[in-house]
Amino acid sequence: MSIEALEQFYDKVRASEALEAEATAAMQEGPAAVVALGAREGFNFSEEELAAGLAKLSNREELSEKDLDLVAGGVITHRFNMTKVGKVLY
Repeated sequence: MSIEALEQFYDKVRASEALEAEATAAMQEGPAAVVALGAREGFNFSEEELAAGLAKLSNREELSEKDLDLVAGGVITHRFNMTKVGKVLY
């Protein structure tokens, strides 16, 4: 059931720009934040199941731009703008 919940959560995230923005921010915070967001939306899955789902997603032959945005983690900082941003602003 948990893998199914993760897949359903992923579908819901892809269907909502607002939820997608929240999921992207949660991915930058870490797996626990994504699991908490999923639980808030009514989907129960573990951090391990999230990791397995992301690995499965990344093993596809080609990812869409939306998929890449969702799985791309990390924080980029600029020496003039030390805030967490999704891209470098010049």
